[in-house]
Order: sequence, then C-alpha cells, then structure tokens
Amino acid sequence: MVKRGLFLLFLLWATPVWAKGPITIKSDRMEVLQNQQVVIFSGHVVAEREGLTIYADRLVVYYTKREGRREVTKLVAIGHVKIHKGEWIARAGKAVYFKEQEKIVLEDHPQVWQGENTVRGDRITLYLNEDRSVVESAPGHKAEAVIFPE
Repeated sequence: MVKRGLFLLFLLWATPVWAKGPITIKSDRMEVLQNQQVVIFSGHVVAEREGLTIYADRLVVYYTKREGRREVTKLVAIGHVKIHKGEWIARAGKAVYFKEQEKIVLEDHPQVWQGENTVRGDRITLYLNEDRSVVESAPGHKAEAVIFPE
C-alpha cells in the first residue's frame, strides 16, 4: 500500500515543469543574476504549468545557456513549499529538482496527501526515470504512511 501511495506521489511530477510550454511564475520580487545563471523569485511565489502549481516563499532557478536558449538544470523551492496537482498535495520546507538525475528531493518535514491518504518522513526522494520513490527517516524517527482502504 505504501508503494501505491509513493507511485501516485511520482505522478505529481510526471509532467515536468521544465517541459515545452509556458511556465508562469509570479512573485513579489524577481532577481536575475546572469553571470551566475540564476533567477531568484521571492515573496509569495506561485509557479504554474498545465495543472501543476508550486507555492513557496522563494524559488531559485538554475540554468545553463545552450544554443542561445536557457535550459533549466535545477529548481529549489524554499519555505512553506506546497505542490498541488489534481487531488495531490505535497508540503515541505524545501523541494529540489535535479534535472540531470531526474530526481526530486523533498525535505524539512515533507508530507504528501491524496485525499485522506498520506506519506511522510524526513526526506522523500522521487527518481522520475526509475519509477521509484524512497521515504527516509532520521535516527529515532520512522517513515509513515496512513492509507484509508477504498
């Protein structure tokens, strides 16, 4: 049952935010650091793309330039992170997407809900190309899943 919940968590990110199509990012402030190839959005950040919405206090977008285009290499959402897609909601203090490894790491009290079902631990890692998720706990803590039978 835990695997089912984690697989559904995987689906939350199955439509990547860096794919083709527009991404709308709104925030109180945007700072572009071209020499460092970083864009920082801060204050009430809302990033939306095709039914996926990310809320955070701050979103840092790392990119490289290839053939005159910017290509995202890493996204870091920090502070009151909430990710919403359909009936799925994920919350964490921090979420990091690594494009090269195709993985997302949720940290700082991560928890994911689908309806009443929930999964939580100290770190939740989603390996997007491997159809695999790992919920880890710190020493003295336990990974937890609460599943309500249908």
